[in-house]
Amino acid sequence: MSIRLNDDAMRQFRVAKVCQETDEHKLAIEFSSDGLRLLLCDQSALSIFSSTRQEELCQVHMHHYLPDVACFTQQDTRVLHSTSKHDYAIRCLDLTTRLYVRVFGGHAKSVHRLASQPGNENVFISAGRDDHIYMWDFRTSTDTHCIKKRRPLCAFDPAGLVLATSTGTECIEIHDVRMLGEEPCQKFVYQVNDRANWTQLQFAPNGKTLLLSTDHSWCFSVSAFDGTYRQSFTGYSNQSRLPLDATYTPDSQFILSGADEGRIHIWRADDGYPVAVLKGNNVGPVRCLRFNPKATMFVSSDLLIVFWMPMANGVYDWVDRLKPGETISFKEDDAPKEAIGARSKIPLPKPEIDMGLKKQTLNKKRAFTEGSIVDLTKGLHKKDSLEDGEIPDD
Repeated sequence: MSIRLNDDAMRQFRVAKVCQETDEHKLAIEFSSDGLRLLLCDQSALSIFSSTRQEELCQVHMHHYLPDVACFTQQDTRVLHSTSKHDYAIRCLDLTTRLYVRVFGGHAKSVHRLASQPGNENVFISAGRDDHIYMWDFRTSTDTHCIKKRRPLCAFDPAGLVLATSTGTECIEIHDVRMLGEEPCQKFVYQVNDRANWTQLQFAPNGKTLLLSTDHSWCFSVSAFDGTYRQSFTGYSNQSRLPLDATYTPDSQFILSGADEGRIHIWRADDGYPVAVLKGNNVGPVRCLRFNPKATMFVSSDLLIVFWMPMANGVYDWVDRLKPGETISFKEDDAPKEAIGARSKIPLPKPEIDMGLKKQTLNKKRAFTEGSIVDLTKGLHKKDSLEDGEIPDD
């Protein structure tokens, strides 16, 4: 049995454990494909945690390499990480032997995105600040494909069959991974919006939508089939314009995003309805955020590593787990009907909230009232905290 995620269940997440190994901000976190291990990266160390016991299993010092990003390979005993101190090579570290099994050189500037291909233990992709995306194979130290993009982002779909890439804030292209040397299968062109740079691109676990995070106080989703705009998720504070992480829940129903002052915002993915704002032990902006792909828990980090789980005494709906090999089937209506006209520009909304003005207004209200609001769904009009809908600690 497992918990069915709904609005009430998402509001009942609380801090289960807090850890701190270094005094540096975490730059990347990622769960292994089976959800049993958690990888954390900062410029001083790579740390591996047990997701079940929520304790550190091992730590590898990184002062010689100063990585900006890291990820698991399809073999959970190996980790990929970038290098920014002496060169910009990507290194593959075997956690069992603590030895490097291969070094991949090619980027002329630092790498900001690494991802292994689902279902293929040999292939991974990297995106760098040199405006290049490289496809790599562990069986060779040279790249197998190179795609040139301006300020690129990239992501594999959950099945590992297609690759999404972006160019600035203008375009998303969908590539068949078997034909990267040819023209993309689809190209979605958007009206340029210079007010918010795209900082993160990811597929929903069901493969139907793409989520784009920005350095503004909003993120949004588009259809993975035709590129049309779906929903905007906004209302949180990002005063320093940091690339704050967002993440889907494993069932693709909810989207979580980090925000200033340790807050985590939760929305429904289909209609953008704000479900709750959680406040944990993080004191700065929540830069990294990941939901466990196999368990009802997620992790957030700034300087601290915070494990979140539902309250033990909460009231939940329960559902039987899928049997081994069983998958969820979707209706034919969910499939794409036809390809979009590739060159037509798709309108996207602009960020609507001036967070500086909002903060000034809310600070004035603080002088007259105290306390905090439980959540947005009860229709309360008393607004006395920085973020509407905040759930207080129990």
